[in-house]
Amino acid sequence: MFDVIIIRADYEGWWLFDDWQNHIIYKESYPDYEAFSAAYQQQLKALKNKFTNELIGKHNIYAFYNNCEIEYCADCDEDMQIFYSLITLKDGEIYYE
Repeated sequence: MFDVIIIRADYEGWWLFDDWQNHIIYKESYPDYEAFSAAYQQQLKALKNKFTNELIGKHNIYAFYNNCEIEYCADCDEDMQIFYSLITLKDGEIYYE
């Protein structure tokens, strides 16, 4: 089983902090690689069209952001950039090619 996931967090998704799954805003599962790959490419294209900036980090995880989307963090007493990261899983484990 393959999953295409988008998280929204104040860090790039490749950090995979313990609570990363609490930040999931989109998740779809696919039984075969072909359907998964097509869905991944579709989400990647949509995110590239929606956001001004993109980064690629560990596990080839993309993080997208717009400079003006920030949120105040009371614990750290500063504004934090918000990132949307595209994460893929195969049988529940991080997947990348």
